[in-house]
Amino acid sequence: MAEVGGGEVEAEPPRRSSVPPLLRDVSEWAWRLGVVIAVGAVLVWSAAYLSFIVVPIIVAGMACALLEPVRRRFAALGLRPTSASMAAFGVGVMFITSAMVLAIGEFYGNFDELSDQAVGGVERITDWLAGPPLELEVGEIEQGLSDALDRLQDDPAGAAAGTFSVLSTTGGLLAGGLLTFITTLFFMKDRSRMWRATLSLVPASGRDTVDRAGRAAWDVLIGYVQVTLTSAVVDATVIGVAAIVADVPVAFALGVVVFLLAFIPTIGAIVSGGIVVLVTLVSQGPTTALVMAGVVLAVQQFDANIMYPMLTSRRLALHPLASLLLVGAGGVIGGLFGAFIAVPTAAMLIAVLHVVREPADVLP
Repeated sequence: MAEVGGGEVEAEPPRRSSVPPLLRDVSEWAWRLGVVIAVGAVLVWSAAYLSFIVVPIIVAGMACALLEPVRRRFAALGLRPTSASMAAFGVGVMFITSAMVLAIGEFYGNFDELSDQAVGGVERITDWLAGPPLELEVGEIEQGLSDALDRLQDDPAGAAAGTFSVLSTTGGLLAGGLLTFITTLFFMKDRSRMWRATLSLVPASGRDTVDRAGRAAWDVLIGYVQVTLTSAVVDATVIGVAAIVADVPVAFALGVVVFLLAFIPTIGAIVSGGIVVLVTLVSQGPTTALVMAGVVLAVQQFDANIMYPMLTSRRLALHPLASLLLVGAGGVIGGLFGAFIAVPTAAMLIAVLHVVREPADVLP
């Protein structure tokens, strides 16, 4: 009741909204989610457009995370921070260069023999498909495989380069590799100073939260790379030794392929295993290939079901289905490189969200 001119007037009851509360809440969430998706799409498009710069930066960041335990080991031995970073960088360059030189040398040294065996293997496979009980029409398949093998024999470097959607030319690959090398060097040497400069751009009220979120994401990336590295070394060693025992011509190169593709969760293991089995098939025949397939399957099952869960901490754990979906989505959005970074990116975002949502006084 309200007094107006000495009299009392009954106040109007609050008007009810004609929109149901559930629909109103859903619509508010929907437009906010739409804004987030739009911003994400712009960021992805910008990263794809600037892939020549973005890809080396991401690769350099993962290389630094990979070398961080080595840097800490050198620092524990008494080296100054800059010296420890440079020593770790040197170790990484020596390891990668040696592995790639040996793998490429072995591949080219056995290329003629392997290509001839591949032609014979393709003929055996097509004859098997055309014969009973399948009796398939294999003319187009045979022609396609023949064209691919002719292209690979005539220009192996061009055929390999054609599989990359990012930095696909030789000059681009060299320039991207050089940029990655330089970026990794400066990240190793000056990343603490770069991080402090970045934090200085953040308002003081949110600087502590951004700092904690960034460090949490960095720790998650280090943990992810360490777990994946251990898994990759075990897979590559066992499968490489099995290829040597089976007298496969490019056993070391196959081990390098298994090691590199291990950094693409789930899909990488399938692709690398298929490559190993196919090379064994065309070089040593179906019986040896069947045995190699059993070895590859046993190694991958041990890795996926025993070793990887034991090595992965709770904050890094992602269900295999989640990893598979992330790799698939990353592949659709960003090709091979998108599949490569999908899982670590998701793990880092989860770590950042945990820091942002929790008050500072409950964090360790």
